[in-house]
Parts: sequence; C-alpha cells; structure tokens
Amino acid sequence: MSRRHPLYRAVVLLYPKEFRRDYGEDLVRHYDDLVADRGTATAWCRTALDAVLTVPRFRLESVMNARHSDHTITVIAGLLVVVGAAMVFTVDSSGWAVLVLAIAQRSHIARSMRSPDTGARRRRLRISALLGAIFVASYFVFSAVVGDSWTMRETVIAVIGNLAMVGAIGFLAAGLLTPRRRDDVKGASTAR
Repeated sequence: MSRRHPLYRAVVLLYPKEFRRDYGEDLVRHYDDLVADRGTATAWCRTALDAVLTVPRFRLESVMNARHSDHTITVIAGLLVVVGAAMVFTVDSSGWAVLVLAIAQRSHIARSMRSPDTGARRRRLRISALLGAIFVASYFVFSAVVGDSWTMRETVIAVIGNLAMVGAIGFLAAGLLTPRRRDDVKGASTAR
C-alpha cells in the first residue's frame, strides 16, 4: 500500500502496538475510502471523534490484560495506602477515608491480583523488608551525621530514607493483599 495520508498514519500510532499490527492498514484503507467518498473535512471529523473515543479504551485494555494487570493492581493498591498515609499526616484528615476504603476493598483487590505468578506474594514481602531495612539504616545514618548545618549529604540521606519508607509501605500492602498460593496453604496445614 502506498504511504498516503501520513498525518492519519501518525494518528494510528496512538493505538497500542498489537492493535496497530492487526488493524492499522485496515484503518488507513478505511480512511482513504472515507476521503474518497466524503471528502477530507468529513473524514477528519469522523476520524477525530473515533480516535478520541477509542484510543483511550484500547490503551486501557492493553494495560489491563493478564500480562500487565498484576502490576497495575499492585501499583493501585500501593498508591491507595501511600496516599491515605500521606493524607493522615497532613492537616486534612480525610486520609482515613482512603485507608478505610483500601481496607474495606482488600478482598476485591486481592481477588483481582490473582495471577499465574505464584511467587509474587513472597517477592513483594521480601522487597518490602529490604526497603524497610534501607529506611532504618538511612534513619540511623541520618541521626549520626546530622549536625548544626543541613548539607547536601543530609538531604540525600533523607530523600533515600523517605523513598524507602514509602516503597516499603506500598510493597508491604501489595504483599499482604496478594493471595497466598494454594500449595503454600496446603503445605502449611500438612506440616502442622
């Protein structure tokens, strides 16, 4: 097919890669037919409306497939906990509502986090423990080196510690919300 309609081909690039691979040339052919039948202005009006409505939907579907949904839900659960905790420590106490929402919906979040990756819970809890250890170490180093003046060294240590603390809370929440493998539950019950 010819390289006609380069601007419309740029619009097609907004769609996810798999969608472009399967339907990209068909979209260009349809646009070419629409231009021939109705004119460029009408074709662009219809195309713009279609792109505004369908590109976000296909992008969301590409993120929420089985391959990506585990990571997406983990990020959402972690963000709920982090935002709720951050709001609790600010002047606005509405963070409790976010935390209560996260706790109340934990079973729905946990069910949606079921994935074929059976080591996800263990991995998330290990990462949480590692980040917690980094936070504790940075806290003690910060306490030892802080002096009369605040330097770049203290700033770097404080930033690392705060990021580790937030990450530890997020991974802990994600790890606790991730359901255990059925093998782990059976193994634990038979070992007792």
